[in-house]
Amino acid sequence: MSVSRIPTRQRIVNTALELFASKGITETTTRQIADFAQVNEVTLFRHFGNKHGLLLAVLQECLQKYLVLAQVGESLMVSDISSQSDLRRFLKYYIQSSLRALESVPELVRSLVGEAGQYPLESRQALAQGINQVNQTIATAINDVLVNSRLQYSLPPLKLANLLNTCILGYAVITLTSDVQAIWRDRDEFVSTLVDMFIQEVNPLAQAQPINDISAETVREILLQAKKCGAKDYAIAYLLFGAGLTALDITRLRLKDYQHQANHGILLTRDATGNERSVPLNQKILGHRYGSATNNPLSAYLKTRKNELKDLKDLKNIEDVASLVLSSDGKPLSLEEIEQLWERWTQPYRNLNGSPLTIDQARHTWCLEMLSRGIDVDSFCIISGIKPKELLAYQTRLNQKLAIDKAIALDS
Repeated sequence: MSVSRIPTRQRIVNTALELFASKGITETTTRQIADFAQVNEVTLFRHFGNKHGLLLAVLQECLQKYLVLAQVGESLMVSDISSQSDLRRFLKYYIQSSLRALESVPELVRSLVGEAGQYPLESRQALAQGINQVNQTIATAINDVLVNSRLQYSLPPLKLANLLNTCILGYAVITLTSDVQAIWRDRDEFVSTLVDMFIQEVNPLAQAQPINDISAETVREILLQAKKCGAKDYAIAYLLFGAGLTALDITRLRLKDYQHQANHGILLTRDATGNERSVPLNQKILGHRYGSATNNPLSAYLKTRKNELKDLKDLKNIEDVASLVLSSDGKPLSLEEIEQLWERWTQPYRNLNGSPLTIDQARHTWCLEMLSRGIDVDSFCIISGIKPKELLAYQTRLNQKLAIDKAIALDS
């Protein structure tokens, strides 16, 4: 293509990249770039402001080309990956391709390292955004690889991509600025070591248990049955379906763990190791409202506790009295007692396969309701305590329910 047919701005960028790569940034002047690009130096300044502005444009151009190559490589490989050995092949391909790209412009990399402290803040910020974009692209590819291979990693894909690219860039800088053989015998040794390091942290994805939720109509019937049994039963059922707590969570609750924030009930739960999480107590369950923040099944039960606490003043173990829910003898409610209450409320109901409803299904139902309301994944994991790797089963079940609802809607 003739020079005249290439847009002026692109011609300047192409020329700058060629000169930066062959001579380095410091040794290349704007006058030289303008002369080689066959433009006036004033034109260069009008497009880019100064040399740093031009350098930023060159780096963005490099990053965009790299993104295209990465996406093409990923699309060619990811669909063909289904095992841990394929993951190793993908990582090796990506690391080697990245190193070749960096080593193809040695003077540019050396100059970038040597002059980094001279760049204005906006240039450094823009370059960081470009690097983040690369990391996001590779994180998506890594996630696809892990899903296709039914593997899981201890770090989220984005952090894995950040770490991977940091190692690659670090090796490239060492290679181009020092005697790398004093550290690594050759590139193959580095690549193999880096791949091994990542592969060691990869584990087969555990077979997820099927998510079996309860229909909205049955949930309302269960809550009604619990209400008929008394304030305590109704409060426990409300905790199960309104906050997604497990029976074990409920046994650990203390009176001080129930608080109000912004006209909403909040429960502070803790696991066996003492890790805490805050959970909102929903006033609406599957489209039906159960009171308000200050007047609901739990608050109604706690009002009955006032008299109980007076009668239990002489108990030696004050921690027992401080429990949120007590059994009839004034002791903290046990796991077995909660399960017995569940059986009492749900005895008339069955799953589609005829099996009895289990208490875990209350939590499944709450989780699916939260996801169906549109809560983002990160927030959901925080309030539910569910790990990101466990989400797939819930999302699969939610998609099934949505598909059924859409199919039914077609018949109305």
